[in-house]
Amino acid sequence: MKCLGAARADVFAVVVVGCVFVTSCAQRQGSTHTADNPGSETAAVHKTENAAGILISSTEQRAARLVVETASLSDQTEEIRVPGRIALPDNAMWRVGVLVDGRIEQVYVNLGDLVHKGQILARMHSHEVHEARAAYQIAQSETSRLLGAQSLAEKNYARMKRLYELKAASLEQTEQARQELLNAQTAYRNGEVAVLRERIHLEDNLGIPADAPNDEQSELIPIKAPATGYVLQKNVTPGSTIQPATDAFLLGNLSHLWMLASVSADRLLEIHLGEPATVFIPDLANQRFSGRVTNLGQQFDPTTRLIQIRIELDNSVSLLRPEMLATAQLPVGRKAPHLLVSQDAIQQVNDQDVVFVQTGAEHFAVRPVRTGATFQNKLQILDGIRAGDRVVTRGSFILKSQLLKSSIEGE
Repeated sequence: MKCLGAARADVFAVVVVGCVFVTSCAQRQGSTHTADNPGSETAAVHKTENAAGILISSTEQRAARLVVETASLSDQTEEIRVPGRIALPDNAMWRVGVLVDGRIEQVYVNLGDLVHKGQILARMHSHEVHEARAAYQIAQSETSRLLGAQSLAEKNYARMKRLYELKAASLEQTEQARQELLNAQTAYRNGEVAVLRERIHLEDNLGIPADAPNDEQSELIPIKAPATGYVLQKNVTPGSTIQPATDAFLLGNLSHLWMLASVSADRLLEIHLGEPATVFIPDLANQRFSGRVTNLGQQFDPTTRLIQIRIELDNSVSLLRPEMLATAQLPVGRKAPHLLVSQDAIQQVNDQDVVFVQTGAEHFAVRPVRTGATFQNKLQILDGIRAGDRVVTRGSFILKSQLLKSSIEGE
């Protein structure tokens, strides 16, 4: 009887070992089949799901600072994302030009410089300065002559009045002297107006001090900044000629900018003035900026059939620049429950979005997911996990590395 029992035990052990060997071979065959089809995005994920999962001890979890959060439903307003670009507002842009033809002699600023209102950006030489100075000096000389003529007319009229009182001059002679005085006074006032006109042209239009000494620097016309802003364009260099139709500089105030977002006709009716908007900038690692819809556009593009809406943005942090590409997220519907996880939880395996779910104290499984809209720093999950699943939100890259390492060793 003892021999028979021992024989039965030996047979059972052989059967168990055989089953383990067959199972191991089947798993390796499955792995080889998956590796032979790299085009299948879900094959690698299903391969990992069929395996035992990823094992990370509690000590390793603490060292990697893994954070696990429970996926939950949250009421969120439906939102859409629309592409666009950052633009400089029309009322925050100044084209700096000149009033007369000339040649640039000196340039004091460069692209990107912050300049202040009234600051001299460049100086130019123009023959208009010589002509204006000559006209001013002529007007001054003529006014001095008219002042002398007025003084003479005053003396003549005073003498005629005394002679008339002494009966030595007629009333007609006295009236003629008075009229000559009035004419002289009018001519002098006109002369003063001419001097003032030439002074304004020199000082206000050309920026040249009217009574400054005739040195080389005082003959150059200053080109001044009309407002405080950054130099966005610089179209002149020393020696270049410039005309009134040419812009010497383009200045812009970047403290407030616009995003011009392109919206289709069917979505336009869902967007309203004054609604908040969140703007993402790909060039800034998708950093977000808060804005508000201030204009819904007036005309559709005949080619794209899209209309540009305007979102005003605060740029006090000075990170945004005109012509940056951007994406706007806009609320368009009522609140509805959405399954949300942190964006940091999403990883990519063979171009497939996946998350890592904790299935035990030290066990984790990879789950392919289908993502939807973004709400703040949360991402909507349409398929792949359920509410209540414990998802790795911080340190998921460590699990991805472990997964890839296991796949390579399995091959």
